[in-house]
Amino acid sequence: MRFAFKFLCRGVISPYWLGVHEAAVGEAITPDPAEIAWHGWLTERELDEALARWTFVPDGVEALRRYRGLGD
Repeated sequence: MRFAFKFLCRGVISPYWLGVHEAAVGEAITPDPAEIAWHGWLTERELDEALARWTFVPDGVEALRRYRGLGD
């Protein structure tokens, strides 16, 4: 895992520091279905399409924008 950056996230309840990391996953991920309704790998294009159609947590969208160099 590699630390990418952190930023002061203006969360809905209160501000907090959010850290973003990069990781290479070498084995299958099996989340608990009681906690996760869906998971999968998306290409960048598929992710962009999903961002236009699906509802995401605003803090996650902000982290992705910053990761891609589109945010503050």
